Amino acid sequence: MSCQALTPVFALLGKRWSGLIISTLMAGPARFSEIAKLVPGVSERMLSGRLTELVQAGLVEREVLEGPPVATRYRLTRRGEGLRTALHELEVWAQEHLVARGEPPCPRTP
Repeated sequence: MSCQALTPVFALLGKRWSGLIISTLMAGPARFSEIAKLVPGVSERMLSGRLTELVQAGLVEREVLEGPPVATRYRLTRRGEGLRTALHELEVWAQEHLVARGEPPCPRTP
């Protein structure tokens, strides 16, 4: 494996909340408030910052919905969707090696 390839991956996806945000969007487009509810513990300020980073990286697309009230919806780009297999494999590995026995898996988003 190449450090040159993995370093930027973990610099972006290794940040707290980024992986969970992407995982949440795997279920489909979601408004900011929906993402905030589905990623427990993230503050609105942190969520906004992480979404901005993911948009800048080309993994997430931001769409402003006309109101009233005005809302923002986020969806994965094709590039973001490309992470589906890798995130699934990380989830399988985590279930086998990190999650305590008897602990229920993360809830699936609709």
